[in-house]
Parts: sequence; C-alpha cells; structure tokens
Amino acid sequence: MKNLFALLSVLAMVGAAPGAAEAWPVQHQQQSAESPILRVADTCYAVGQRLAERRGARLLRADAVGGNQCRVVMLVPDGKGGRPRREETVVPMR
Repeated sequence: MKNLFALLSVLAMVGAAPGAAEAWPVQHQQQSAESPILRVADTCYAVGQRLAERRGARLLRADAVGGNQCRVVMLVPDGKGGRPRREETVVPMR
C-alpha cells in the first residue's frame, strides 16, 4: 500500500495522474480525405479489378510500384478445370 501511494505521488508530479490529461495541450493533425496514398492505392485496385475481370481471374492484390505503375497479382483459371495459376503483372496506372 505504501508503494502504491509513492507511485501515485510520482505520477502526480510528472502529470500522469488521473485527471491530468486535460492539463496537457494536445495537437491534432487534420488528415485530408483525399490523401494521395489512398488515391493511388484505390486507383491500382480499380486497375487490378478491371484486369482480373477481363481475364476471368480473381484479384489477389494490387500495389503501386512507382512511376505510375501498378503490380497486380491474380489467380487465373487454367481453362481445363484444374488448379488456377498465380500471375503477377506490372501495368500502367490508368
């Protein structure tokens, strides 16, 4: 019990006691809804969806790789009813 009071008194001195949170100024950064990272990721995902739909494949992943290009990973059916193959392509971001 003695240690608990000692700990609480130390925390109160450094401002970490319950109720001290309101005393510290907090800066909040506003993030825009149109973040460039999200926009690129959304664009690559849309490109991957279109490519997979054209090929009759299942989209696994779509990432931006720089230089306005996207890496698209999909499972393409083999056409004979067998196991689909994994295909990775780099396509321009459109």
